[in-house]
Amino acid sequence: TEETIDLINSVSEQVALAISQSMLYQQLQQQSQQMRTELAVARQIQTNLLRQSWPEIEGIRIQARCIPAREVGGDFFEVLVHPQGDIWLAVGDVSGKGVPAALFMASAISVLRRELSQESPPPPNIVLRNLNASLSDDLVSNNCFITMVLVRYLPGQQKLIYANAGHIYPMVWSRSESATDEAEPTYLDTRSVPLGILPQWHSAAGEVMLPAGSALVITSDGITEATIAAAPSNGSQAMLRQTGLWSMLKQQTGLLNLDQVLEQVAAFNSVQEDDQTILSLEVL
Repeated sequence: TEETIDLINSVSEQVALAISQSMLYQQLQQQSQQMRTELAVARQIQTNLLRQSWPEIEGIRIQARCIPAREVGGDFFEVLVHPQGDIWLAVGDVSGKGVPAALFMASAISVLRRELSQESPPPPNIVLRNLNASLSDDLVSNNCFITMVLVRYLPGQQKLIYANAGHIYPMVWSRSESATDEAEPTYLDTRSVPLGILPQWHSAAGEVMLPAGSALVITSDGITEATIAAAPSNGSQAMLRQTGLWSMLKQQTGLLNLDQVLEQVAAFNSVQEDDQTILSLEVL
């Protein structure tokens, strides 16, 4: 009958729609799994770009940690012991997150290593100037910028030379004096604009002595801008800031433990909002 034919056609259309939706769902699942796999590979590649080890230097202890907020991120660090004996340290932060930031992070590391691989690398401020010259066009065209601190430590002279492109101030202090309540770190405050803001980047280099018993810490803003409990009684929160980080650091006795710092920061944050990087150098 005509009613039967209409019913069959209606059921057929519903079955066809269900099959189509099922196939589309399977395709989306496959694409999602492929994307997760590709991002996992990208994260491993990015992790491999960061140095996992470096030569041991008598009287010097170096630690570095980098935790992306997503599968890949824009934070990075570098630790390089030059054949001349100088120690080069860097912490950088590409604006934004995810794959675009990760691509610029890889470019920055590549150019930085090229600069530092020279027989006699230029001073830190000239290295940053050269990085800006190499990367600024691409950064500007993609509305990105990079903040970065680059440090050169000369163990024989116990002298630290640094340059800062819009990054959080590094802090240095004497471990023997940090036990007192009144102890405060010295913030290395010579700084210029981030890389990628201006076609030409210029800044003076800063210098400070770092004798035995001293420590240096450099972080990204993912740590200092992490939230902590401001008043546990009412659940209010505030940013950690450098003052809060200093409180954590000076509570530690003996050698620094960066993993403990990251655990303390994570304890207050159910969701990590930004990449977190921290690097330290201790002169024993």
